[in-house]
Amino acid sequence: MRTRTVPRQGGTPLPEEHAVRDPGGRTEIGARVVERTAARAVCEVPGAGAVRSRAVRAKVSGDAVLLRLRIAVRYPRPVRETARRVRGHVRDRVERTTGKRVHHIDIEIVELVR
Repeated sequence: MRTRTVPRQGGTPLPEEHAVRDPGGRTEIGARVVERTAARAVCEVPGAGAVRSRAVRAKVSGDAVLLRLRIAVRYPRPVRETARRVRGHVRDRVERTTGKRVHHIDIEIVELVR
């Protein structure tokens, strides 16, 4: 006989209000996914862009993320203001996309572009 309940580990069924609940599992998000998400987010900020060679490095430990960004800023945009906007946007985008908490973002301005 088929039921709508999912058996627990011990074999006893869950109460009916939990019948459609996902039984769970583990989802792992690798550092490379975080890096690509951050790199795209940099390019979404007006006046900022990612550089060609390894623009983003991420260290992921559980739900914590540390990021290192190498970016270009469009001249004559204010560099510090652009870096502040990049930091905020990248943090929001990575946290919303991956569900992980961004604890720290280092930004290195390596280029001014016209």
